[in-house]
Amino acid sequence: MNINRSTSSILLLAASFVLAAAGLRAAAPAFVLAAGGEAKAVVVPHGGITTNGVNFAARELADYLGRLSGAQFMVADKPVPGYRTILVGTPYKPAKFEELSIKVRDANTLEITGDGPRGTLYGVYDFIESFGVVFCAPEYEYVPTTNLLAVAGDYARVDAPVMEWRSAWGDLNNNGRFAMKHRIHPSPGSDIWKDFGPRLPFNISQGLPGGWFPWKAKFWEAHPDWYSYNRTKKERYYGWVCPSSEGMYEELFKEVEAWIQKNPGRQVSLGVSDGARMCECDKCQELERKYPELNGSHNAYIQMIEVVNRVARHFARKYPDVVFNFLCYGDLMPTNPDYKLEPNVGAGEAELWRNHCLSADNNERSERSLGQLTRITPNAVYVWDYLANFSNYMIPFPNHSILGQTLRFYDRLGVKGVDSQTAFGIISDMSTLNFHLFGKLHWNPYLDERAITEKYVNATYGAGARWVMEYLDILEHARLRQRFTWYGCYVPTTDHYLTGDDSVKIQRAFDAADNALRRDPPRRLLLRRARIAALINTIFRYNDMIEPAERLRFKLAPLADYCEQWKQACFDASNNFGSNAYAEHPWTFPKWGERVQGALTNAPHVATRYARRSASIVIPAARMTGGSKMGVKRDPAGFDYAQVRTSLTNDVNDLWMRPTHGEVGYTIAPEDVGDWYTFATVRLRTDTSHVGACYFGLYEPCYANGFKINNLSEVADMPVDGRKGEEGWRTLCLGRRLFTKGARMWIMNGILENVDFVDVKDFTLIDPALIEGSVADAKDAKAKARSVVVDPKAFDRERNVRIEQDKIDGFAYARLCNIDTNAPVSTVSWTVTSGAVGEWDVLMRVRVGAAKVLDMDAAIATVTIPAESGDVKTPARVHVTGSLGDEAWQVIDLGRVTLEEGMKVNLVPRADTNDVPRYVDVRSVVLLNPEYKDRTQPALPLPPAAQK
Repeated sequence: MNINRSTSSILLLAASFVLAAAGLRAAAPAFVLAAGGEAKAVVVPHGGITTNGVNFAARELADYLGRLSGAQFMVADKPVPGYRTILVGTPYKPAKFEELSIKVRDANTLEITGDGPRGTLYGVYDFIESFGVVFCAPEYEYVPTTNLLAVAGDYARVDAPVMEWRSAWGDLNNNGRFAMKHRIHPSPGSDIWKDFGPRLPFNISQGLPGGWFPWKAKFWEAHPDWYSYNRTKKERYYGWVCPSSEGMYEELFKEVEAWIQKNPGRQVSLGVSDGARMCECDKCQELERKYPELNGSHNAYIQMIEVVNRVARHFARKYPDVVFNFLCYGDLMPTNPDYKLEPNVGAGEAELWRNHCLSADNNERSERSLGQLTRITPNAVYVWDYLANFSNYMIPFPNHSILGQTLRFYDRLGVKGVDSQTAFGIISDMSTLNFHLFGKLHWNPYLDERAITEKYVNATYGAGARWVMEYLDILEHARLRQRFTWYGCYVPTTDHYLTGDDSVKIQRAFDAADNALRRDPPRRLLLRRARIAALINTIFRYNDMIEPAERLRFKLAPLADYCEQWKQACFDASNNFGSNAYAEHPWTFPKWGERVQGALTNAPHVATRYARRSASIVIPAARMTGGSKMGVKRDPAGFDYAQVRTSLTNDVNDLWMRPTHGEVGYTIAPEDVGDWYTFATVRLRTDTSHVGACYFGLYEPCYANGFKINNLSEVADMPVDGRKGEEGWRTLCLGRRLFTKGARMWIMNGILENVDFVDVKDFTLIDPALIEGSVADAKDAKAKARSVVVDPKAFDRERNVRIEQDKIDGFAYARLCNIDTNAPVSTVSWTVTSGAVGEWDVLMRVRVGAAKVLDMDAAIATVTIPAESGDVKTPARVHVTGSLGDEAWQVIDLGRVTLEEGMKVNLVPRADTNDVPRYVDVRSVVLLNPEYKDRTQPALPLPPAAQK
């Protein structure tokens, strides 16, 4: 179906005329395609009328031009007298892969062609879209209409994709025609390849020892020595091979050659499976020692290259045109310059371990993995990407705005293509918008992501578009509400990033959009599909929504009603519904009925409230537990601390994110579940300043209205910067976090550079009431307050500081940016008043608009003592990190400071390089009574309203 909307012929005609560069002579007359409902041109496919790909492109062009203009366009085998000619698929020598070319050749001829039939079809769709057509969904397109269809008389356009390989798994990609309209490569089994082939050569599959070579079933029992050796367990492991086994290579050569014979023109992939454990036999470890990293550490992942090198050398003469790829999973690539890849080797990288709602360049490991891979690989490098929440495709997942920055990063590195796992089912969160963005941005990642989104949403949802955009804006705001939130791709709930207020506003927005589209059935059907995200979120978060719904004056329907609406939407005949529509694996299908039923019946439908027995909880080393590398030591100052010591040389297979290895942590008591501001006091020693010297994070089980739907999932993760020469204690804040029953906070080691030790003095949990508002002493108003929160109105007045209002949460904050070019952009400050004198733990809630990713020195938070002589003293000073694309709020702990009247608390942006932040924001300065961090304190008295 399509919706026709009138477009002013005056606007189209005006757009069809341009002036020459000098502005002195008129451009060529417009090339008119149709006027007054009559075609003025015919479509002529190169080679005459047949059934090949060029003819398909010609018929598509004629069909859409007719729908745009109301005219009937002929497809002819040669030009027709009295009509202009649109030549389709004329011979063309492309300069780039899949290049398209559209050009008005003369007053009577327009040519649309490209790199073979595929490039020609891309040219046709590009031309059609230039008239405002939007391919919204497989069953719906927005096609505006006009009585004058024309292009400029000198119209010329040549374009080619930035990413040569553009593959997105799932139902939408399996629809070959819909995929081609978005310039996305259809799934390999699509019948559309017969006219638009040949099949693509790219291949970074999990080839070894599974995938193309099912070795476990064939050789595991007879040849265990061909497989990886686990030194700790003293046993073989079938998930990887032993690169030192000659017998393994003899068989592998046979397998590879047989595959090459069956798949001419394809690349060969010897990629590992995710989670593969490298071999630890003596010979393989000797290889690692032979080629140490530049920092002296050992790199077990050199084994992957050793295997592909050996195979590539073996077949180099016999198959000189075949490229042999290997696949790694974010593993650090070798830096030893003496270790080379063979000239016929290529590579792929699976960007799995990363925050999936931040761009890939915000992953501190990407430069050492993908970046290094592109530097050492002689042939093309491809990315296996992940653009969905695989545990729950349907829930609101705020990854809609990150793709452009990710792809620009890939392009800078020289990546040539992306094979991406997207949500398999069309009922996933904004599936067709994501597919549309995928196509546009993989072709050209330098386009305006927001503009593409708004155009798509307006075309697809019409009168409901403003509410859909509100939903997307709420998601984007949630993404950046709190830094260090971990958006994993296997976490099935939203309670670590969407508040109850967010959830109410999302449901309200979709209700409003549905009401706005009640007279537009085709669009309402698409909205119903998009609304699934709101419905499943409401089902899982219903109890969290009861109190904010009442406060926001939104009438929640009974939970059973939302469950029924969700079921009807999921099973609607318009959705291509299958067993893997909910989540990645078909075997999860039965669980979804159980989960929804559990959320419906497990607990009374009452507002979520957490009883609090403490205002603060201080966890010393004696109460911490951890992995095999954790120990407890005594500090000369008289306290115990936990210590983790790992080795990049000896612990290679066990280093990364293994709680049983390099972890120090604490599991919340059942009586203490609820929201807490989460702190850890740590110190570390490193010889190289870098991001990710250690990590501070949170695991929690996932619940829906009290019904457990998942075991421990990572929901927060702070990469802690290590700085050479700075080894003192410092307190980190992970922000406000929900601790569900069984939640565990932890510190773990990093792996990028050598870190001698990571010490943990304590973990501390603070009642949010003490951070988010001033709390006086309950018994004596004149006594020292429990906390004092200073809001932006009390900050110093500076010409380049202005007060702004958060559009979603409604709080005020101070922004420092270049408002007045005649005034310095120096600092956001608060001057200590007489009422704030005393000893406090000083916190700042800040946000940094960094100019680059992973900026360790984006700003500095300080407490200063001004002096008339200009000799300013600084009793407290903390580095503030920031990252482009991660402009989220964070809490900075300046430590314990004795404040005197006239002292200043400051946030100072970097000012001495070209990487000056675009802005810095301060929401509040918080003065916390030290007793709350010194020892566990009883709960604050309940406010009168809560006592009722």
